[in-house]
Amino acid sequence: MKQFVRRLRASFRTRSWRAGAYSVFAAVLVVAMGAVAVLAVSALPASMNQWDMTKNGLYSISEGTQQVLAGLDRDVTIYWLVQEDHENVTVQQMLYKYAQYDHVTVTEVDPVRYPGFAAGYTDEEITDNSLLAVCGERSLYIPYADVWTYSDYEQYAYYLNNYGEEYLDVFTGEEKLTSAVLYVTSDVQPVMYYLTGHGETGVSESVLNALAMQNISTRSLNLLTEKAVPADCDVLALFGAVSDLTDREAEMVRAYLKDGGQLLLTTAYTPAGETPNLEALLADFGLDLVGGYVMESDSRYYNYGYIDLILPTLGQHAITAPLTAGEGHAVIMPDAQALTDASGEAGPASVTALLTSSSTSYVKLDVEGADNYDRRDGDPEGPFILAAASERSDTGARLVVFGSTRFMEADFSDMVSGTNLDLFLNGADWLCRQEQSISIHPKTLTGEYLSFTDSAANALKVALTVVVPVLFLAAGVCIFVRRRRR
Repeated sequence: MKQFVRRLRASFRTRSWRAGAYSVFAAVLVVAMGAVAVLAVSALPASMNQWDMTKNGLYSISEGTQQVLAGLDRDVTIYWLVQEDHENVTVQQMLYKYAQYDHVTVTEVDPVRYPGFAAGYTDEEITDNSLLAVCGERSLYIPYADVWTYSDYEQYAYYLNNYGEEYLDVFTGEEKLTSAVLYVTSDVQPVMYYLTGHGETGVSESVLNALAMQNISTRSLNLLTEKAVPADCDVLALFGAVSDLTDREAEMVRAYLKDGGQLLLTTAYTPAGETPNLEALLADFGLDLVGGYVMESDSRYYNYGYIDLILPTLGQHAITAPLTAGEGHAVIMPDAQALTDASGEAGPASVTALLTSSSTSYVKLDVEGADNYDRRDGDPEGPFILAAASERSDTGARLVVFGSTRFMEADFSDMVSGTNLDLFLNGADWLCRQEQSISIHPKTLTGEYLSFTDSAANALKVALTVVVPVLFLAAGVCIFVRRRRR
């Protein structure tokens, strides 16, 4: 026994034991330092230890929202209606960002424990992760179904039928919540009157609902039954008229604009010269209507296979700024009419092109009589203005005109992830002189997948299952042999 003890003590004095003890001590020290560092970093505010590395800024709020929240002068309470342990992480991250601002308070309320709480604000059925914005006597409820949407109907149907769950891949929470904050903190809601009686194409419910989300109230108006444009009209709109304004209507519109009114136009195809009163209104803002349909010769500027689905270049303006920031977004213009700048250097109207076709574009003036859309001698050549903003320095009146009526509808706006509708809404906000109420672009959660050919996939399998393990084994053998030789 004594001999064993002596040998044990002697082993502690060997060079190998001292080296091993040193290695263990160093490892423990490194682990301890790492643990302390993790605890220290975790104690910091999330703004200092969390970074949004997602390409579309999923866990950040946009510059437009930051401006809205920083400019608040009233206290807003955002109630997060959710049961415990049912919190949606994306909604949670978004609300944390809102709560960083002085006049914003986020309060979590369990709708099961307090079933009567939301009844004082809305009659709708309350679902988990719904939101409620309150400021004074004004409130707006945002159901969870409006916070998420889907961009792929087939995926949506598959998930719903097989798993009983929705396929939600587009997050619109920031768009809805910022709009709700603006709504509850606004004393007056801008009113847009849209004209009827000229064969207008009409406005879909989805566009009207989108305007409502921008806190813009919409009402129809027939000037033939009125003495003047209503006094509460903030924006007068004409969507795709195929017949001209009467002389009396044009006089009423001019009187409205002379007092600093705002005009929103979307054009529809009409033969040249058949809408002189409408064209005269455009001329007052320094724009000439060429008419016809714009076609593109360069494949970089039209949707594949369709030379009349224009992919225009975005200009620099407050209306386009949210869409040109970062990587920018694409706009698609179907059945677009051409405009030209006729303001001149000394004119009272200041024109800014929002959308422009390429220098290889051309116009087919007589679409109804054309047997094809190919370029021919005599066709007006581009570039053309497809959308513009104009402001008169003498009256302060503003105009936004889009050379297409269908562009903001879902059929085409969805082709570019909603950018068309965003542009339209931004134009409406600019006319309402609420530039801070810009449209917030929805954020997609759909991942980008890395695809391989069969041969590449097989090669990768061999590399990961055979080559890499053999290399590690060979390295281990080499290290073992070298140590045995010492």
